[in-house]
Amino acid sequence: MRNLRWGAAGPVAVTLVAMALAVSACGGSRGSSGAGGAYAGYGGGGSGTPASSSSGGTMAQTADLRTENTSAGTVLATSRGMTLYYYSKDKPGSGTSACAGGCASVWPPLTGTARAPAGVTLPGPIGSITRRGGLQQVTVNGFPVYTYAADKSPGQVTGNGVGGKWHVIKLSGGSGSAGGLMKAEVTPVGKVLANPHGMTVYYYSKDRPGSGTSACTGTCARQWPPVLAPVRIPAGMTLPGPLGLITLPDGKRQVTINGYPIYRYAGDKAPGQASGNGIKGKWHVIKLTGSASGGSGSGGSGSGGSGSGGGYGY
Repeated sequence: MRNLRWGAAGPVAVTLVAMALAVSACGGSRGSSGAGGAYAGYGGGGSGTPASSSSGGTMAQTADLRTENTSAGTVLATSRGMTLYYYSKDKPGSGTSACAGGCASVWPPLTGTARAPAGVTLPGPIGSITRRGGLQQVTVNGFPVYTYAADKSPGQVTGNGVGGKWHVIKLSGGSGSAGGLMKAEVTPVGKVLANPHGMTVYYYSKDRPGSGTSACTGTCARQWPPVLAPVRIPAGMTLPGPLGLITLPDGKRQVTINGYPIYRYAGDKAPGQASGNGIKGKWHVIKLTGSASGGSGSGGSGSGGSGSGGGYGY
């Protein structure tokens, strides 16, 4: 694999006791969530045109893949936004997968057929292999691709770097550059601002608005992942202040509202949950007092609607 110039991967602090044996079968202990793998320099940059190989089995309906902004950068994801991974123990072009049995329970293969996101350049063509039992598994540049059972919502990349062998598929540019549309969600604490997947977003009262920095780093940032740019605000949505950005130490850009960086909460598992609200008296939802659910809003670096709306309690 050395000639493919895979990127390196470094440590990820996530523990999965219930899956330890299966993970061991798939490559051992965790590695890094860093810029590793992710097809770095791999395949010479394919066109992303579907090139499905037909080697038997029944093909499912073609699904459109998508891009996701994550803590590991912009990555390739399923049509539902779940991060996709490749396994460095697989041999590209071999027509087989090295992940079966318990491994495949932890790393479910992406089956059926798939289309690349419009305007996105993949590391190589989309194809397929036939797994035991006749299922067709999607490949990218000859590598079978998988999801990770421990990722519970779109935008999570907890499998990146596991065992030094599992990596996200990083993308540069593409259709995700316009940014996802933020949403309003009805929760037990009222109507609140949510990310493009409907997951509640929060602000942290220990942050200093307008300082250009975040007070939530390291372990805190794993529990409270930053909402990354770009995003858009629906027409008609009134925010408590203008939309902006800060640049994090790793170069990623975090969205701010009224100068406060905004975050998701790892404890929220589905849209409409707001289980992070009030934690330690410092984490709070952003309440809305009337919003639209669609339309084009301002870009992630522009200004959003200003108003007296809600929930910040400045």
